[in-house]
This record gives sequence, structure tokens and C-alpha cells, in this order.
Amino acid sequence: MSKRPIIDKSLRHIRRKILYELLILGVLTSRDMSGYKLRIILESSLVPRREISNGVMYPLLRKLANKGFIEFIEDYHNPRNKKMAHITSAGIERFRQLMNDTVSRDAKRESIFRFKFRGMAGVDSTTQNQILDDFEAAEHSDLKVYQEVLHHLHAKLDDPTANHPYIIWAIRSLDLSLSICRAKIKWIKNCRQKINEDRKRLNGQTK
Repeated sequence: MSKRPIIDKSLRHIRRKILYELLILGVLTSRDMSGYKLRIILESSLVPRREISNGVMYPLLRKLANKGFIEFIEDYHNPRNKKMAHITSAGIERFRQLMNDTVSRDAKRESIFRFKFRGMAGVDSTTQNQILDDFEAAEHSDLKVYQEVLHHLHAKLDDPTANHPYIIWAIRSLDLSLSICRAKIKWIKNCRQKINEDRKRLNGQTK
């Protein structure tokens, strides 16, 4: 019996943990947070959105603490002295490493890019632009494939023996995918403009 499915499952588990690690460390670069708030942010950032159990969240936080990436501090402003997760200097270094890692074009691609976008304020403009370049390249690749398939389907409509209702709905589905790709590419362009505006404003303040 082949053991490859077990190995693949193990690799997926490791990649998922790294994915969560990226978002958690990125969020903590902005401020300290409770495990509850981190879980809510994690859930809202996944594509597609899904719930994360405490049984996943808290062991992950403990492992990050064991690696020295975060530490838990008491919030004395909270009547229950709730513990807050605080990123360490090692955690910041790990976060920047993850932000510079290449994104594989697989099922996790969209979530990884979304997590990177959440952490953009924690890296310099060069890294920000590189992430946007990588995202744009992936979207243009998808767009090209969708357009080629769409052209093929439109050609099939001329075939009187083809299943026209099936083809029509396949075209409509592709139209949705194309619209999403184009919206993402437009969003990338807007982000680049904002990055340039922020850089010019910062340069003006330092003169």
C-alpha cells in the first residue's frame, strides 16, 4: 500500500501551519492581541472563509511561543488580566522571512497572498511591490488560461451536435472567473498608486 497520501497529508498540515503563522505574526506587528481576536481575524482572512476552532488556534499560539516568535503578557487594563500575544524580535524576523518567501501556485495561493496583504504595513515598499508583482503575474496567467478556454467554448457553440446549455453555463462560469481576475488586477494597480503616493508623502515630510 502506498504511503504517499500520508506524506502529502503531512506536508499539507505543515504548510497550513506556516500559512497561519504568517497571518498571526503579521497581525501582531501592529499591536498585541488576545487569542480570541486573532482567531476572528484568521477566520475572516481565509479564502474561502471558514471557522477555526480553539483546538487549532491555541496549540498554534503555544508553538509560536515555544519557538520564541511570540510571548504572552498580561493586560492589566483588563479586569480579568487576560493574556495578550506579543511579537518578539525573532518573530518580526520570521515574519519578514515569510513575507519574502515565494508563493507556490497551488490551492493555498489565494490565502497566502491575502495573508501577505494583511501584513504589508510591516515590510518596506520594495517588498510590497514584489508581492504585488507576484500576485499580478499569477492573475495574468489565470486570465490567459480562462480566455483561451472561453474562446474554445464559443467556437463549440457553432457545433450543432454540441450540448449548448452545458456550454452556455460553462461560459457564464468563466465570465465570473474573468471578472474576478480583472478586478484583482485593477486592485493591484490601485495599490501601486497608493504605495507611490505614500512614498512621496513620506519623502516630503523628511525634507
